[in-house]
Amino acid sequence: MLIPVCNERLPVRLEICVHSAKSLPVMNKSINSTDAFVEVRFLETIDKTDVITSLNPVWNSEQFVFDTDEKELAEEWLQFRVMDHDTYSANDAIGRVNIDCNIFLERMRLSKIDLLEETLTMKVYDTIYGNRGELTVHIKMQLLMQYSPKNYVHIMSTNFIPSTLRVSDIFGLVDHIRCEKDPDYEWLDKIRTPRATNEARQNAIRVTMRDAIMGLAMKAYQMGGNAIVGLLEYVDMEGSASDLLTCRVIGTCVKVLHDLVPPLPFGKPQKPILTIDKLPAERQVGLGALLSSRSIKLLNEDEEPETVRKNYWVALRAELFQQARSIGCNLIVGYTESVTVNEGVALLTCTGTAIVQSDGAEVLAACHISEGSARNSPVITRDSTEKEIKERKALFKFNGSEGREKRSDSAPRAFRCNQFHCPTQETKYHSPSKVVSCAYCKTGHVGEFVLSTQQCPSAQYYAGPRNFIQVSVCKKIASDPNETADYAADIGNALPYSDHELIGNLLTEAKSIYPLGNAIFSLAITNSVCDDSLVCIITGVLVRLLVIQKTETASPSITNVLSFSSLQRQHDARRFSWGTVRDAIRFKPTVQSNLTLKILNIKQSMEDNNSTSAKSRLRLNTIVDKVRRKQHKEYVSHVVFERHMSLSIGIHENQSAGNASSIAGVHLSNAVYPQFVNKDAVEGMIPVARFSDVFVREDLSTAVRDSSTVDGFVTNVLEERIATIKSILSLGGSNAVVANMRISCPQFNVSKEHAHIILLVSVDFYNVP
Repeated sequence: MLIPVCNERLPVRLEICVHSAKSLPVMNKSINSTDAFVEVRFLETIDKTDVITSLNPVWNSEQFVFDTDEKELAEEWLQFRVMDHDTYSANDAIGRVNIDCNIFLERMRLSKIDLLEETLTMKVYDTIYGNRGELTVHIKMQLLMQYSPKNYVHIMSTNFIPSTLRVSDIFGLVDHIRCEKDPDYEWLDKIRTPRATNEARQNAIRVTMRDAIMGLAMKAYQMGGNAIVGLLEYVDMEGSASDLLTCRVIGTCVKVLHDLVPPLPFGKPQKPILTIDKLPAERQVGLGALLSSRSIKLLNEDEEPETVRKNYWVALRAELFQQARSIGCNLIVGYTESVTVNEGVALLTCTGTAIVQSDGAEVLAACHISEGSARNSPVITRDSTEKEIKERKALFKFNGSEGREKRSDSAPRAFRCNQFHCPTQETKYHSPSKVVSCAYCKTGHVGEFVLSTQQCPSAQYYAGPRNFIQVSVCKKIASDPNETADYAADIGNALPYSDHELIGNLLTEAKSIYPLGNAIFSLAITNSVCDDSLVCIITGVLVRLLVIQKTETASPSITNVLSFSSLQRQHDARRFSWGTVRDAIRFKPTVQSNLTLKILNIKQSMEDNNSTSAKSRLRLNTIVDKVRRKQHKEYVSHVVFERHMSLSIGIHENQSAGNASSIAGVHLSNAVYPQFVNKDAVEGMIPVARFSDVFVREDLSTAVRDSSTVDGFVTNVLEERIATIKSILSLGGSNAVVANMRISCPQFNVSKEHAHIILLVSVDFYNVP
């Protein structure tokens, strides 16, 4: 995403031709067809095509010309509204197509061309009925004036710097917050249809998010940077307590140069928190610990909501950095934030990994180290006879059964063990106090078990397979959510106990999954709050680091093997939680989905503690469900909570580990490849554009009534997002692929005859070399 930050408004000519549509729905049942036409909207201008009665109309319209500039293209979207013409009543909406023309602009600036013509086929989307056909348009964009690269800020969600660029300076964390009134809570004099409300919310989030990104780019420019990497976007739906939706964007501000210009070693960041997980030029010389900071806030209708919410995060980040300083680290990487809101109570969480950044002297000195002194140096040249395991960087396909046990290097390679060394002070946050000598240099020390939010290191640093690991803790909240102060206090009191139990379960689960594992990377913490429960989930990738000395694993005791908690960690007991057996019998698998949601089952709480009464009620509910197909409100609420929580965990790439299907979250199937690639494959590619948008989806039918129908609704919504991304992929060019895909779920509600969900989707487009 290329954002102009200069005062000059460079002119652009945009020419649009609406070609045709395909597979439109029947809107006029009397003739079994549709009187279709298209409205082309940009800024305040509205143009229309002719009306054609067909489900596959071909317009080949005249050229709609818009004389605009780069600033407007960055701020506004081009919109196509596909409509059904009615003579004696208002025209009916079929769906919309929104195109971010800034993607074309970014491609043209990076490719240094002045003219671009594309014919695109996009999905027509409606918030009530989903995808409703396709629209084909021809877009021609012409840049009318030359530009200066220094007047732009390049924004990417990737965690690494492209190979064509070199970092000359890192300024650190940059953030921006924008608050907007939620249209769902604005009561107007006129009657508003569900579609109008959905479109208003979707548009409000889209405009507010783009406004936040524009403000973020301006802040980076004022700091002296020209690029933002590791961009993270969040939408907080605060509900009726404040009637606000809050859009937050954070990233790492850097200054980059062309690869032909040798940059000087960069200094310490002005703001020592980075959303990227890896320092350029191999400047990491120490690994501290996993850090986490939480806060409970009561949301109100503040006069300056943006300032209040910014102060929330400033205090949390300061606390997190104090934790890093206390263990001898000077930088936090892999930083993320999350918010969960329930009944006006917000749980704010920020996590990261404390590391030590060098001043650059070690990197320069490493170039002059002789072979004789390599053993005692920070950078070690490994002999090709040493055993190590090769990571298969699968571009299109991954075979989990094939391990990495058969690699022998034919050439020496640099092995930087110092990046895993403990800092001078002993760690005391979320890390075992015991340290051991480094298995390679023998002079440094490493933790006995490593926890980090950083991505897995390259294959030379670990042996054996990569395994996903996931544990969760559920704490009951006794207070009534309507008693806001007591409810917030109970959540705050439960957090320390859940953290302690979560890390304990994580280490126990690690020994169960992979006894030789001694490090967990890509750690992500997810918190969810419902009326009576606080659920904390931690997910990561378990490996065996070679710098940590191999220890003999103790055999698990019989007590641990046969204990219910051990079975529960393996999800064997949770599978038989209340209602799930009935749903499993009723469920019939269909065609394999492109995108699957694996549910994290949390045992349904019983109001009556008497086991006999509970069993009687279970039998009664089973009979009633079989006869009437009717679910209790509490059960449906529990089902929705589990789905919303599982969506919040995020996407797991099946290429990252061999057991991806066993953990909760969103999983992409092999059917979406080769258009989608995993993180291991993008380092050699060139980023060309970034796409981000929000989608509101609602089901007003009576079909959403139990877990099976809720799952069907969620699956259809996710499938629509995959179809949309595949059609948007054409914006990135003919040889573009999708990477760094993120899906977040700000809101998910289901009642007896209603389902409503909001998804925020972002992807990066790369060119395959």
